[in-house]
Amino acid sequence: MRVLAAVATLLFSLVACAQDSGEFKVGDYYQVLPQAVPQRDTSKIEVTELFWYGCGHCYHFEPILNKWIKAMPADIKLTKIPAIWQPVMEVHARMYYVADAMGVLDKMHEPIFNAINNQRKMFATRDGRDWNPDLAAIEELFNSHGADGAKAAKLMNSFSVNSRVKQGMANQRAYQLAGTPEVVVAGKYRISTSLPGFKGKSNGQELMLQVADYLIAKERADRG
Repeated sequence: MRVLAAVATLLFSLVACAQDSGEFKVGDYYQVLPQAVPQRDTSKIEVTELFWYGCGHCYHFEPILNKWIKAMPADIKLTKIPAIWQPVMEVHARMYYVADAMGVLDKMHEPIFNAINNQRKMFATRDGRDWNPDLAAIEELFNSHGADGAKAAKLMNSFSVNSRVKQGMANQRAYQLAGTPEVVVAGKYRISTSLPGFKGKSNGQELMLQVADYLIAKERADRG
């Protein structure tokens, strides 16, 4: 009886492992959010990247993500949310939302990354604990890449951009953001290289997208 019980336990364990994520075990490679964040487009599976223009890891993740995007199936929708947990990050988030509102995000996204990471331009001035947008520098950057710099500077503190900043911060709280870059799949699953499964892995950023692929397949199967 003890042998049979041991065999039954072993079989149950093997089945459980097969039903789990196998290599990508929950808690090791991703977390299930306690409350799912509703998707804007329920006809798609949304994949959300949380990033900061001033984050070197995000800067190096960008070409990896872009390569993944090129092979992205039609039922996937990628969204980006600029993270904010410091005042200077809000300035950079506003630059993202301004570029998006102007329809020049494809033109400005990489230059903003490059200017902050390679040229060490912060596009903000510090006044004690506060950081204020350096509107002249922002206008110059947009102008230098064929966008309307004056309009960009004007939109930095607009109602629409203020609203998007508030919504982005609400979403990052709901996603339980712990650092950048992080990826959320279907508003349910949070992927972060800070999780135990990524420890010691040299290809952590590529692995994040492998986990995303796994979770996309899981969500697709769950939807039937």
